[in-house]
Amino acid sequence: LEPWVAPADELEAEWKAVARSVDQEEFEKLRALRGLVQAGGLDEHAACAGERGAAPHSRSASTLLRFLRARQGRPEVAYRLFAEAMDWRRDFEIDRKLAEWRAELEVGTSSRVQVLRAYTFVDQLGEDRVGLPVFVHRHSQADVGGLVREVGTEALLVLLASQIEMQLAEAKARMLRTGQCVCNFIEIHDVGNYGLVPDYLKRGWGAVPFFKANAPIFDKVYPERVRLAFVIRAPGAFAMVWRMAQPLIPEATKGKIRLRGYAAKSWIDELSGQIDEAVIPAWLKLDAPDHLVHA
Repeated sequence: LEPWVAPADELEAEWKAVARSVDQEEFEKLRALRGLVQAGGLDEHAACAGERGAAPHSRSASTLLRFLRARQGRPEVAYRLFAEAMDWRRDFEIDRKLAEWRAELEVGTSSRVQVLRAYTFVDQLGEDRVGLPVFVHRHSQADVGGLVREVGTEALLVLLASQIEMQLAEAKARMLRTGQCVCNFIEIHDVGNYGLVPDYLKRGWGAVPFFKANAPIFDKVYPERVRLAFVIRAPGAFAMVWRMAQPLIPEATKGKIRLRGYAAKSWIDELSGQIDEAVIPAWLKLDAPDHLVHA
């Protein structure tokens, strides 16, 4: 490939970077999807129209690429998914709610910000070897049902959406710097029962209603965002929760999940291939109780 020089126009630069990152067949399908989106009038959709303050999702090569891949390279089916996602963004007013949440978070005095900061179960661990954010989901310590009770379903949904939007923004910035399109991410889901927070099973069942209602939204609006998902320290009791979760997981995502047992040796080699080991905290590398208290 020739040295990367980004065009001044970001959308043009994005299409150029994606063209360098995929094969010709996939790029032609992407162009077909873009044609369907344009012909369907989605450039003027409230969720895409720049004059209304929205991001130009309908003209974003990396965004359309994720929708295309989510539908196995079929432009017509990907178009329908994209249109549904844009309708949800418009109807839920996600851009307005994200802006309001970020402002509220910056001030930091509201009761829901204080609750979510104290009891959030999703944190950025660092960056992967590509340079993109990696989040760890500490289901082991989470009380999703309790959070919903305290701050409401919408607040938790917007918080999780804001983290995904941040990841996608970082991916876009990296793409414009390097000319390489990588628009999916590494996730770590710690489901260990360490006994540090009581009622493990009760908390697990309490999380089901939120994820049952909202997992389809995340998969519709942010498809193909997972590169690999490590589900670690799964105890025997987790099997019941896992069976409940299966219908909520897209088939394409199931092949990206690494379900691992309690011992760190069952995942650390593969995980350190994706993330610099210096970034991985001791409680993810070692099984000693004095490390696990920090999980």
